Amino acid sequence: MKKVLVILLVLLTLSGMVFAKGVKEDQKVIGYYMDASDDFYKAGFDVFKTLATREGWKVLDVVGQGTAPEQMAAVENFITQGVDALVVVQNSPETTSQTLKLAKAAGIPEFHLTHNPPNEPGLAGFAGYDWVLIGEMAGKSAMEHNVKKLIMIEGKLGQGTASGQTEGFLKSYQEAGKDIGNLFNNVGVKGAGGKDLQVVFWGSGGWFADPAKKVMQDAITSLGPNGFDGAYVHNDEMMAGAIQAMLEAGLDPSKYWLGSSNGKEKSWKWVTDGTVTMDVNETATLEADIAYQQIKAYFAGEPYKKAVYVYVTPYEKRNIDVNSLVPFFHDDYMKKRDSNAFIFDIKNPIFQENPSYK
Repeated sequence: MKKVLVILLVLLTLSGMVFAKGVKEDQKVIGYYMDASDDFYKAGFDVFKTLATREGWKVLDVVGQGTAPEQMAAVENFITQGVDALVVVQNSPETTSQTLKLAKAAGIPEFHLTHNPPNEPGLAGFAGYDWVLIGEMAGKSAMEHNVKKLIMIEGKLGQGTASGQTEGFLKSYQEAGKDIGNLFNNVGVKGAGGKDLQVVFWGSGGWFADPAKKVMQDAITSLGPNGFDGAYVHNDEMMAGAIQAMLEAGLDPSKYWLGSSNGKEKSWKWVTDGTVTMDVNETATLEADIAYQQIKAYFAGEPYKKAVYVYVTPYEKRNIDVNSLVPFFHDDYMKKRDSNAFIFDIKNPIFQENPSYK
């Protein structure tokens, strides 16, 4: 019996050593899960890890391939390892509902980024963008440029970030009293709409350049150069593909209204030189910074905004101010953050609380 107890104690000690490797005594450990190897998710993670490292925390990360079981397995493993907090870029709200229950039972706070998680017990914080508002900003720009025949290239179909942008775009036209016909009831149907806005081609680029390029190629082949006067492409990576398709087809992108979001550094040049009409500066870097500040406050036992709408800045050639925009990439972000070149303090009222999580 004594031998059995000794073996068990050795095994427990070894398992503890596996987790403790590289972890200092009393060091906070964060388990960070990303649903896919998306550059948006990676940009956020890079900034979070730098800020966490400055704080003395250790970050363990797992990147999935867009499946629910991967999120479940990652959270379960983090809980088994005894992390102090979780950061999750979710696969779906349904999956998160399950991981929140696991985290709550284990007494570990779960924080979320980007995609709206369910407002359920166990959710300690959420930082994301008002995707409907971002879509509205694009819609207002499109109306100013008299866009009536639109190509819509959405992100990942069925994902809240994509559907929110589409909803906001259509909403802007509708609230301006424009005739959009039955578009709200026919999302994804090519040719649906009214006299003031018709979506002549719908497609999904899944947030990546190559699939979006294929959608734009199909649209140009189907419609011809005069069959559309604008395209709403949900992020900058897909916009890169759409621009390439237009150039290869002999079309001048500057002759069309092109709207996007992300507001990456390359988009600053696109807008400045007139290749793209408008964009919205909404970066994963600032979003992840807010999550870091939420967790820091949680560890300190201080009050904090639980669910935050990270502020956004739309821009066109006429009003772009590169110095005020938030960088998308790590080195540029940290340099401007350290020099206080933009607002990043969660306590600033520009970071509004998401009313859905009251």
